[in-house]
Amino acid sequence: MGRAREFDVDGALDAAMRTFWERGYDGTSLSDLTEATGVGRQSLYLAFGDKQRLYLAALDRYREHFYLPLLEALSGTVDVRAALRAAILPLLDGSCADDPRGCFLVAAAAERAGDDAEVRARVTAAFAGLETVLLEAAQRGRAAGLVADTVDLPGWAALTVTTIQGMRVMEAGGADRSTLIRALDTVLAMLHP
Repeated sequence: MGRAREFDVDGALDAAMRTFWERGYDGTSLSDLTEATGVGRQSLYLAFGDKQRLYLAALDRYREHFYLPLLEALSGTVDVRAALRAAILPLLDGSCADDPRGCFLVAAAAERAGDDAEVRARVTAAFAGLETVLLEAAQRGRAAGLVADTVDLPGWAALTVTTIQGMRVMEAGGADRSTLIRALDTVLAMLHP
């Protein structure tokens, strides 16, 4: 009979996620991961597999903690403008001050997606999921008379995903809050009837 794990798997995964998010895949060594998680190499390998598997689990954890709440905020809403603004502004107002700046998914796309099909699939699925939820919310808004009939809603949804991810890149680069809010408000203004 195998021994029970003697560490908090969720806590270790959160620590690994933050380490990869801060340093990237290539910039994170196994020693960095054992130090951040407080878990020995062998225990990390037994729990998560190799560094690649741990990185993929960290991406999944990021999506669960930071991306799914955004999707949930937009699901079922009719006023997509208000819901999206309410979901995005906390990211710009420092609610994630203890987290690395920028978006881990964007960082993963830039660093790994070109060479790693599993990372690319996760990033693509996350962005496509957001685009779908935005499109559905805008369609509900249109049906309620809150969204102009002249807006190309699939195009708007794709542009909005691009804008949100671009905002996260600019945030990581130190852009000021007012610039980011202006970009968001411009995209949202496109929907006015």
